Amino acid sequence: MGVEPSDISTLVAAVGASVTAIATIALWRVTNALARETKRMAEATGSPQIVATLRPNPWTMKYADLCIANTGNASAFDIRLSFTPPLRINEDYSSEEEKAPPFSKVSILKPGESLTSDIGRGFPLLDIDYQVTTSWLRHPTSEKRESLSFRLSLGDATGMARLGTPDPLIQIAQEVKNLREDWRLIAGGKRIAVDSYSSEDRADERHAREEHYRQIKSRDGQQS
Repeated sequence: MGVEPSDISTLVAAVGASVTAIATIALWRVTNALARETKRMAEATGSPQIVATLRPNPWTMKYADLCIANTGNASAFDIRLSFTPPLRINEDYSSEEEKAPPFSKVSILKPGESLTSDIGRGFPLLDIDYQVTTSWLRHPTSEKRESLSFRLSLGDATGMARLGTPDPLIQIAQEVKNLREDWRLIAGGKRIAVDSYSSEDRADERHAREEHYRQIKSRDGQQS
């Protein structure tokens, strides 16, 4: 019993339809995955990211600064910052009253914007590991808060050494301060002696030289 040409055509058409359906489904899945990834990347590149750091003060390494910054690409609103255990400010370790650290609440930070505050001597903080939590809104009217939690320790700077100042602007400011203090000693702390030489002084000096010359000439004439 032979195979009819119509049966072969029907089989080829069925196989072709199946391949097309499979390819369509595969293409749909790839397109859907690509669309999700593109949306995720767009949201990631256009979202704020709030981080807080403890770092040595640029003027002196004995003191520490708290810095909060928006490292993302969009503005952040209604920012909250918390430390566990609580961050003690200006060595206030004897007080039992828990005080909120600087920047516990910040209304807005634009992309790349940061705020910095001195928190006192850094040595008591070297052995403390903090769990830092930041949270923010992408839009002032948004109800969903985004957050970030991470470990933070000033002990990362243990053994750190510095030659000079890390910022040339700080060195310039120090030099200007030294010049101002030196000028203050000159202008306010000491009297300045000024020697002036006027045209009358030059005339008197010329007259004195002529008189001295006449006396010499008169004395030479008497001797001869």
